Amino acid sequence: MVYLDTNILIYASIQQDEKKQKNSIALIEKLVENNELILSPLVLQEFIFTLSKLKIDSNIINNDMQFYLNFTTQNYTKTMLEEALEICIKDRNCKNINDILHTKLATKYATKLITYDNDFKKLQKHTDIIIEIL
Repeated sequence: MVYLDTNILIYASIQQDEKKQKNSIALIEKLVENNELILSPLVLQEFIFTLSKLKIDSNIINNDMQFYLNFTTQNYTKTMLEEALEICIKDRNCKNINDILHTKLATKYATKLITYDNDFKKLQKHTDIIIEIL
């Protein structure tokens, strides 16, 4: 299974960067076709927040969400949050707590995490899964 970071969904949904949009859509389509896509409630929460902040029509957000909900697993646990907090304090990087939680979720439910966010490079040492930065 492949866990996608929120930014992949954002780029697929909005016309901000044409190349990233095409790549994101193709990636999502491929993962869906191969039954490999996994998302978390955290990803979807960030997706809704970001699209709302960008003033994207709520009907578009709802339509996308109805699709993405089909690929959603459980959210993080109290233990995952405690472990993420420990990592962020140790690394002095608590502004990226959500990225750490994404890594924890991906580690539990997937074999790979894909993102456009270079900050995830710092998190590779905390997981055995592949983190691919596009």
